[in-house]
Amino acid sequence: MKGAIVKIQNPDEVQRRLRAEIDGRVRSRLIFLNAIANHGISYEKASEICELSLSTGYVWIRKWNKGGYEALKDQETRTGRPPRLSQANMIELQGILKGKSYWTTKEVIIEIKTHFGVDLSDDQVIKILRNKFKMLFSKPYPMDFRRPENAEKVLDNQLNLVLSLLKEKGIREDEIALGFIDEARPQNTANTVKVWSFERVRSIKNSTKFNTNTIGFYAIKGSSVTKFLTDSKAPSIAGFLDDIKISNSAYKAIVAIIDNFSSHRSKIVMQKAKELDIYFVFLPAYSPDLNPIEFIWKSIKRVLSLSIVHDIEDMKHIIAESYCRFAELKSYAGYWINKFLLNNRNYKNLCV
Repeated sequence: MKGAIVKIQNPDEVQRRLRAEIDGRVRSRLIFLNAIANHGISYEKASEICELSLSTGYVWIRKWNKGGYEALKDQETRTGRPPRLSQANMIELQGILKGKSYWTTKEVIIEIKTHFGVDLSDDQVIKILRNKFKMLFSKPYPMDFRRPENAEKVLDNQLNLVLSLLKEKGIREDEIALGFIDEARPQNTANTVKVWSFERVRSIKNSTKFNTNTIGFYAIKGSSVTKFLTDSKAPSIAGFLDDIKISNSAYKAIVAIIDNFSSHRSKIVMQKAKELDIYFVFLPAYSPDLNPIEFIWKSIKRVLSLSIVHDIEDMKHIIAESYCRFAELKSYAGYWINKFLLNNRNYKNLCV
């Protein structure tokens, strides 16, 4: 009954133990018990004074009445239901999950039911995966099945060939600009951002669809450049190389990582690159993940998905402003720098 005095066994021992106790954790429990046992304070009031939940207070009282001081020292104070998966189950489950690259929440629920006979909700499973196992929840990065297994090694070899050539020509690290070239066609109607809300949320958009062909040079050494092209044909790409050279005229050589699109390998583009001392390092086939500028395009698409784009000129402004801001960040190329430059003893300072 609310307000009733709860019976505490051996109140004199509670007081005696309290005087001698130096462990702050145990002492706070003894203070709670002493308030009830020796000062006539109700259980509810003592819980309020000691800032305890009612269930925790009952656990301490039961421990004292059943096992005395030694039981009260026990650190286990769980008050709710026991976990439905034991610690041994959790260790086994983690081992099972490491056997696959990725899982859906539903797959994990089924796995738990199959192996341990336990039914858990989506929320319970998500808490285990996120809080206990520290797993990541994200969309898998798509990789083409035709991508070479040794794609990183192929790129590393090609990059070393180009850098070795520049070294033989007597061009120093501080005379080399380095970056990534790629094209994208962002759309104004893309919806790529997940947001949290208490109610169903709607995004206000201009439903008229339009896009613009955009090309960029993302420099980790030198100046980044972006431009809107009328098409992706060789003369347009060659013209963009002029823009790269103008923005990086202080450098004797420019190393550009670029994909294998047909116009990029055309005679017009290759001749223009030679004239401008731009050295191409071609990515292995089907390996866009090795071109960090791809992550800048994804960031721009997220910006567009949260923006009201009124017309094509408005869209170009958003893209240009976002590109300039994101291209200032080397974090997009962090993995690439660590993988391909910091391990290169001759040119590890190209990224600074």
